[in-house]
Amino acid sequence: MGFILSLVAAHPWLLQAAEKTAEKSSKTQASGFQSYGMWILIAVMLVVFYVLLIRPQRKRAQDHDQMISKLKKGDEVVTIGGIQGVIKKMTDDTVVLEVDKGVRITFTRSAISRSITPVDEEEEEEEVEEQETEDLEGEEEEYEEELEEELEGETEEETSETDE
Repeated sequence: MGFILSLVAAHPWLLQAAEKTAEKSSKTQASGFQSYGMWILIAVMLVVFYVLLIRPQRKRAQDHDQMISKLKKGDEVVTIGGIQGVIKKMTDDTVVLEVDKGVRITFTRSAISRSITPVDEEEEEEEVEEQETEDLEGEEEEYEEELEEELEGETEEETSETDE
């Protein structure tokens, strides 16, 4: 804003040119679309902002609140500052984390960024192992099918050679 004011102060003829342009445009009648088009454009921009910015942020906040409400004593968590610890005590507003033996730090509940549960890590490892096993089984079946096709092709060639 200060840049514009300094520009107008340094060049007064810009202000005069703007006033002349405004007088000319006020004399001409705007069509119906031009007067409503601006409002339509603003409405579309508001919808885009809502869909791209506001709605996802609300969803993240709701998920975070749900995660915070499910926390219990003994859960391993990470704070927004990156401190990892185990929950030792909880109140309505605060959480006491043990970050090392005998070292306890008190945080507000909202300072908890995410929960790290060993159960989730074990489930993920089991899912990865199952996926790898399924992939190997699928590759073995494909390999066996290719071998059978090759053997069939060789036996057909041998029978055609013996017939000659």
